[in-house]
Amino acid sequence: MLSENILKMEGICKAFPGVRALHNVDFALRKGEIHALMGENGAGKSTLIKVITGVYGKDAGRIALNGRPVHFKSPQEAQNSGIGTVYQEIALCPNLTVTENMFIGRGKNVFLKWKQMNAKATELLDSLFRRVRPKNLPAVRWRFSR
Repeated sequence: MLSENILKMEGICKAFPGVRALHNVDFALRKGEIHALMGENGAGKSTLIKVITGVYGKDAGRIALNGRPVHFKSPQEAQNSGIGTVYQEIALCPNLTVTENMFIGRGKNVFLKWKQMNAKATELLDSLFRRVRPKNLPAVRWRFSR
């Protein structure tokens, strides 16, 4: 039996002046799935992700998270609902640790909770089969490879 969709997008449309970036796009994601969006430059990959994460509003269509309609007005709203993004081009701050880079833009006063941040970063990285201790590791020395 297939599990239910945790994220479902139907008929998503988004246009910019002179460009129809998304036209009637459907996308569904079930628990445990990992998707990669591929296509030529200008195909709408980044635009779709930005609609999902609240960077852009959609012009038409429906988005449901866990069966409930959603309309994120900001990336923070999407993050608060559990939606995060790993962008193609990762803009790391080389003067910060891996932990600090992981929590940039994740909420007010987030850098005051060092113990929790380090524990969560370690948990997330361990879940990706990456045994590192990000607390003191500069981002410029860390690589995604195993």
